[in-house]
Amino acid sequence: MSHAIDTNSLALFYRDVRKVDALSREQETRLARRWHEQDDRDAAKELVVANLPGVAAIAREYRHFGLQEMDLIQEGTMGLMHAVKRFDPNRGFRLMTYASWWIRASIHDFILHSWSIVKLGTNKLQRRIFAGLQKARNSIAAMDGTKVDEVAAEYGIDGNAYQEVASAFLQRDLSLDVERDGENITSTLPSATASPEEQVSASNWRDFQEKQLHTALQMLGERDRYIIVQRHLSDPVATLKDLAKDLGISIERVRQLEKRAMTKIKDNFTSQT
Repeated sequence: MSHAIDTNSLALFYRDVRKVDALSREQETRLARRWHEQDDRDAAKELVVANLPGVAAIAREYRHFGLQEMDLIQEGTMGLMHAVKRFDPNRGFRLMTYASWWIRASIHDFILHSWSIVKLGTNKLQRRIFAGLQKARNSIAAMDGTKVDEVAAEYGIDGNAYQEVASAFLQRDLSLDVERDGENITSTLPSATASPEEQVSASNWRDFQEKQLHTALQMLGERDRYIIVQRHLSDPVATLKDLAKDLGISIERVRQLEKRAMTKIKDNFTSQT
C-alpha cells in the first residue's frame, strides 16, 4: 500500500474543502426544498458539498482507531448523503446538526466492519462497549451519566467504570452548524498535517498492526495468504476477477477464500486479547 498516495489525496481533499462556500440558513432551506419538492439532484449535491467540512471535522475524531482518514471521510460522506435525503428544513435546525448522527453512525459501522476492529480494545468488554455506543441511550449515558448505572449493569460493571471505558471511544459533539461563533467551520478545521505526537502514535500503531498481521498471515495457507496480500496489502489492490484468473478458480471461490482467511485473521487477533 502507498501511504504517500493516501496522504496526497487527503491533502488535496483539505485544499478543496477549504474553498467550499458556507451556505446561509436561507440558502440551505431553499436547496433542501428544491431537492424534496422538485427532486433536484443538483440541489442535493450542493447540500452535500457545502457540508463536507463538517464531515471532515467529525472523521478526524476517529483517527486514533488506526484507519485511513480518507476512508473515514468517505464513510462519513455516505452518512451525510443519507441525512440529506431525510432532512426537513421546516423543523428549524441546520442540516449539519441533524446530519452529525448519520455521519457518526456511518463511520461507526465502518469501524465495526473493518477487519482491524479486533484491536480497538484491549479486551472483549471494551469492544462490546464500543459496539453498544451506536445506541443513543448508551452514548448519552457515557457523556452525561443519564441512566449510566442501568446501562453499565448490562456489561456487568458500575457506572464509573462504564464511563471511563466509553470516554476513550466517544467525544462530545460540538455544534456543527456551518457558522460557529461567527466563524466558518472550514477555518476551524485542524491542519491535515499530523502533529509530532500524532505521528509517533500513528507510527506505533502501524508497527503494532504490522507485527500482529505478520503473525496472523503465517497461519494461512499459501493461497489464502496470497489472496489477502493482493486484496488488502497491495497497491493497486487486485480485483476478484484478477485473482480468479491468476489462480484458475471462479470469482465466487476467490470471494469465499478471502472471507475465510479474514475470519481466521480476526479470530487470531481476538484470541490474543
